[in-house]
Amino acid sequence: MEKKLILIDGSSYLYRAFYALPPLTSPKGEPTGAIYGFIRMVSTLMKELNPEYIAVVFDLPGKTFRHEKYEEYKATRKETPDELKVQIPKIKELIKLWGIKILEIPGYEADDIIATMAQKGKKQGFEVIIVTPDKDMMQLIDEKIYILNPVTGEIYNKEKVKEKYGIYPQQFVDFLAMVGDTVDNIIGVKGVGPKTAAKLLNEFGNIEDILDNLDKLKPKIKESFEEAKDRLKENIFLVSLKKNIDLEIQPEDLKKGKADLLKLKEEFKELGFKSLLKEIEKVKKVEKKVEQKSLF
Repeated sequence: MEKKLILIDGSSYLYRAFYALPPLTSPKGEPTGAIYGFIRMVSTLMKELNPEYIAVVFDLPGKTFRHEKYEEYKATRKETPDELKVQIPKIKELIKLWGIKILEIPGYEADDIIATMAQKGKKQGFEVIIVTPDKDMMQLIDEKIYILNPVTGEIYNKEKVKEKYGIYPQQFVDFLAMVGDTVDNIIGVKGVGPKTAAKLLNEFGNIEDILDNLDKLKPKIKESFEEAKDRLKENIFLVSLKKNIDLEIQPEDLKKGKADLLKLKEEFKELGFKSLLKEIEKVKKVEKKVEQKSLF
């Protein structure tokens, strides 16, 4: 049977958990909304996919190799709220107690670590499922590499990307470079939105061929591409995910360990997570039955 590797975009999970729930607090009065939301989402995912190999991948604070090339990269992004920052160490602690590995590397974004690990997994015969709502990751989809959007529950393969965006995953970098991204402070081609970008890519294949055929474009669009020529090279660099980071860790190293249920129970009690406590009790009962069966 094919081995399945699940790579969770932990940074997107953090924000989703933080903003999706009302501000919860522990019996001690500490903020716990993001912790609860995050653990709930991972718990649901584990039940649905039951992965043998899994990792949660995080961004680390600080600049990355993209900032070195382009100072304005993500300059318009807001700082992580303090109320979320204080919950991150506890989230990481609980993930480890669950037997799940965490991946984070200074100078690289979670997306690049995921891109590299997905390639390694594919080469080593794993089926890789990347769990993220981030459309930038669509460029990674390939034979054996899929995206699961945790918000909609949709799973994307090559054809699903074509159906949704009008282009194939291998054209996604050029698509993002043309459309731009206000969140990451990447300025696209003026007057070129997703529909126009998809239409041009279907007609010409890639940015290089569009630039070689500017005379075939409508005057306004031609002018926009001429004006954006140099910027497009920069955009391609910024939106392309690195698939070859020097990662010593291998997909085999991401095998899920045994959860420390006793410690998790203590933690959930302290945090006031009653529903998660009930779930742990269920898991413990199941484990006990399995142990008893194996004794006889």
